[in-house]
Amino acid sequence: MPALILLAVLALLSGFVWTRVFESTETVEMATRCNVPDAKPGTSAAQPGDPPTRTQAGTMLPRDALDDTTPAPPQDVPVHVFNANGEANQATLVSEALSNLGFAEGGEPANDPVYTDLNLKCHGQIRYGRAGAGAARTLSLMAPCAQLVRDQRSGTTVDLALGSEFDGVRATQQAQQVLQQLRNWAKENRSQGADQQRVGEPEVSGKLLEAAREVHC
Repeated sequence: MPALILLAVLALLSGFVWTRVFESTETVEMATRCNVPDAKPGTSAAQPGDPPTRTQAGTMLPRDALDDTTPAPPQDVPVHVFNANGEANQATLVSEALSNLGFAEGGEPANDPVYTDLNLKCHGQIRYGRAGAGAARTLSLMAPCAQLVRDQRSGTTVDLALGSEFDGVRATQQAQQVLQQLRNWAKENRSQGADQQRVGEPEVSGKLLEAAREVHC
């Protein structure tokens, strides 16, 4: 009888833990969603539904859209930072912070060409094309609460648009470990003038990548 009671308690606790994990995942997903561009603020049209949500600026994707994508070394990630929230000098400071972490510069910080009224109501957006998926994956480690938006651009340049909830680059210990592993891989596997396609892709711990994005949004 005591054994049955113990099993019942363990089953109850297990269900509680999985419920909390599910709720946490759902909460983070909701917290990363941004208002739809070119829609009147406060209207239902401005609120995205379950991703993917297609807009004129690109497709808003779920937070886990790049979980199976191998990140690129930071020096191969050109980032263009945009001010989409009206905060003076924030885009410049964020661009400098990313440069200090080894990211390449994809352009001078500027006002956002998508949310031209500077009314991006979320943490931010990471915008990229298909060729820049690996670059976007790496940037998402530094901005884990930013929404992923895939558009039709060519090349690997990634945009980081800063929203009203953006609170800085989150270079956690795990994220910095991933960046260091990527730098080390690039240094060991690439010689001057080598063909990057033949070198292959970096190998990074999946658990470390997951831990790097486990933040409160």
